Amino acid sequence: MTELPRTDTGPEPDSLVTRANQTLLALADRADRKKTEAELTAIAAACNRAETLTASLKDCVRIGEQLSSLDVEYARPAISPAARKAIPNLRRAATEAANPNRELAERLRGGAFQDALAAAGVTVSLLERALIRAAAEEQRRLKPADLDRPIPAMPGHESLQIRINRIQLSLSRPYTGTAREAPAAVERWRQDSTDWAEVRAEIDRRMAELPPEIKAFVEAAAGGSGAPWSLVTPAVRTWLDSEGNGEGYGVRKW
Repeated sequence: MTELPRTDTGPEPDSLVTRANQTLLALADRADRKKTEAELTAIAAACNRAETLTASLKDCVRIGEQLSSLDVEYARPAISPAARKAIPNLRRAATEAANPNRELAERLRGGAFQDALAAAGVTVSLLERALIRAAAEEQRRLKPADLDRPIPAMPGHESLQIRINRIQLSLSRPYTGTAREAPAAVERWRQDSTDWAEVRAEIDRRMAELPPEIKAFVEAAAGGSGAPWSLVTPAVRTWLDSEGNGEGYGVRKW
């Protein structure tokens, strides 16, 4: 597929992950030193939020790698100025957390560190949306051009119709899944696209086996308004009355 242009992103998301991990380790070590209740509370709150964001950043990196392995490219969003500023803030917090003589409670609750966590949250959101957009674009690319065209019903082969309906729904319904689910969704859509070619070939083969009059009726009946009554010839009536062939066809008077 056509490769999307890459955006100059500045620091990679995994560098934020590295800084966040360093901060978490330093804060955990600081907490082990039994500081004041206020400091322990501030450290616990900072650790909980940072751990969640770090895990999300790691997920985004992993998901991006999975999509790349499937040859699905995505334009990684540029790191915002606030996120760039978060890196030295995280570095500073990690350094100061290692100093047992420095009171951290006020600093961890302060604007700089909280802004760093907020910037990490925005970065996660941007990355997840970029991954989802890439998956949705791949779904659009895989959608067959004839997916929405009427398909003749094949009496006695209901399982084939169920298969057709499932594929149509899979490749037509807008993607509403998460970024984490995107790689599996891409693999499913690719299989559905392959299956669609197979079921269309099966329909074409079965249509080719029908007598001309019956084939013309079945093709016309596949449209939303049904087949005109003029196509219901004696041969068609005989066919419709045999072995349950009459189910699933609409007929109109004109």
